[in-house]
Amino acid sequence: MKTTIKISTLLIIFSAMFLWTSCSKDRIEDPEEKQIQTDYASLDDFYDLNELPEQEFVIDSTGGDTIIGMDSTIIWGVPKEIFMIKSTQQDISYPYTLKLIEAYSIKNMILSRLPGLAQGDVLKSAGNVKITAFKNADELALKNNCGLNFWSPSQNPVSNMDIFYGFTNGTTNDFNNDVLLTDYLFAADNVTSVNIYSSGYHSLTAKLGWMNVGQKLTPGGLTTITFTATGNNTNYIDVYVVFNDRHNFVKVSNLSAPNMPVGENITVFAIAKDASAVMYYFKEDYVITSGLNVDLNMITSTEAQVLSMMDAL
Repeated sequence: MKTTIKISTLLIIFSAMFLWTSCSKDRIEDPEEKQIQTDYASLDDFYDLNELPEQEFVIDSTGGDTIIGMDSTIIWGVPKEIFMIKSTQQDISYPYTLKLIEAYSIKNMILSRLPGLAQGDVLKSAGNVKITAFKNADELALKNNCGLNFWSPSQNPVSNMDIFYGFTNGTTNDFNNDVLLTDYLFAADNVTSVNIYSSGYHSLTAKLGWMNVGQKLTPGGLTTITFTATGNNTNYIDVYVVFNDRHNFVKVSNLSAPNMPVGENITVFAIAKDASAVMYYFKEDYVITSGLNVDLNMITSTEAQVLSMMDAL
């Protein structure tokens, strides 16, 4: 009788220990508890390291110069007579310097930290250029009614494009096709025009600075895309909604993208890095539907891989 009691007691104790061990093991291996929260950090040095080159051209002739940029932008008709010192509106003498940045691809537009919006509307875009001019350290401006000719390449140019100037007064992230609403110096614009010429656009600009050759399109409906992400400091994840049929993008703020046109084919592309400089990315295609939510499952990567994926956007 005593032997039976001892065996039964041992069986009970053994069973309890087995159950405790099993539960303990399950708890330790629970993926929800084992998941490491990534500490995201600023991407500023990523953009600084990969920023586009600013090309410089010294103009010292009588105005017959033709300038060709690294990505085939052509600027011509640049006599000193069309320029003045911006701060004083004084005439200039030769030589002076023209500077050019070309951002035609989605990758280069992102690396230039440009907006894809004009007064809240997504643009169909042929890309961006920045043309500036300097006499020594003095920034120059175009004189009233004096336009600057430039040609920008496009594989499939379309009609009714316009120049959207950067940026609307009081902002640093909003293009505007009304140059009077920027820091333009004059009361009227009798210059701006865009026409298809060969495989690209011939533009006549009234103002120097960033320009987006683009077109506003009327959407059929609008919605807000929301994004979710795990980790710490998710505000450092840079999320881009790339519009595949518009050759443009919108950078998301606070994991929410309002006023997105329903029915558009998009690629959501997100990049981040942690405090150890490890890079992460997310890339997925969607069609915008009402109330679309995207879960950003960030994947470990390298800077070279991220740049390579940007080439394909």
